[in-house]
Amino acid sequence: MKKIILMLIILSCFIFPRLSDAQEDKIVRVAIETARSHMRIPKEMEVRFVEKKKSPLAGFFSVKILVLAPDKEMPVIVYVDEAGEKVILGALIIKGENVAVREAGETRPRKFDMNQFEIEKSPIRGNPGARVTIVEFSNFRCSYCQLSWAKMEKMLERHPQTIRYVFKHFPLKSLQGSFELSEIAASAQVLSGEAFWLIHDFFFSPEGQMITREDVSVVIRKVEEILKEKGFDVRAFQAAMEKGIGRRKVMEDMAVGNRVPVMGTPTLIVNGDFISGEFNDQALERYLKK
Repeated sequence: MKKIILMLIILSCFIFPRLSDAQEDKIVRVAIETARSHMRIPKEMEVRFVEKKKSPLAGFFSVKILVLAPDKEMPVIVYVDEAGEKVILGALIIKGENVAVREAGETRPRKFDMNQFEIEKSPIRGNPGARVTIVEFSNFRCSYCQLSWAKMEKMLERHPQTIRYVFKHFPLKSLQGSFELSEIAASAQVLSGEAFWLIHDFFFSPEGQMITREDVSVVIRKVEEILKEKGFDVRAFQAAMEKGIGRRKVMEDMAVGNRVPVMGTPTLIVNGDFISGEFNDQALERYLKK
């Protein structure tokens, strides 16, 4: 009899918490879904659950979530009733104090782990051992990316030892043909970093920008001519295209970018910081002083 009672106690420990957990999951889910809908959080942006506890408002839970924007971490408090039906999102004033703001805490600049960008897989310009690493998500159909590269190229000329520049493919669906151009450049990357930068610089040149508006077959023939002139193995480039090696490289870069998430191009990450404005010599100097 004692054994039976003991077994029932053990079973209850497994059964009842699961029912409770299911209810908690519902409350957290309601909090996140409400925040996404009413704060108009893009689907690409991660919303992370932090904690759930009893709130100062009777019959309600306080659910803390973290909205991970590319440039900042925004804590948000959502109040959900015990049935998961009533939700309060926004200010909760108790005795003149905005409790929601106090419970949420401060918005902080977001810091990225540079290891997540898989830098070793990408073409690099500048000094591999530099103190400042710039990761740029870019594509060859983006006029802003062309301007960004023109500025970055000059900065690399002025500071060849202090910058490590890393290129990441991020073609956009809204720019027709951008994926094909990235695939071509990534296939050249299979030959060597030098071959990639040769095609990269051509695509961003005035002549290259004209060529990239042509049919993809015209672009490929021009790239093959450029590679052949510089003594690169054109057959290896063709094989990389045919086997989808370049395509896979682009997809890998896009997967890395989607984890940020990259919302548009160009997007720059400098030593783990998302750069929302222009990155110039003055900004570089601040990083060198850190």
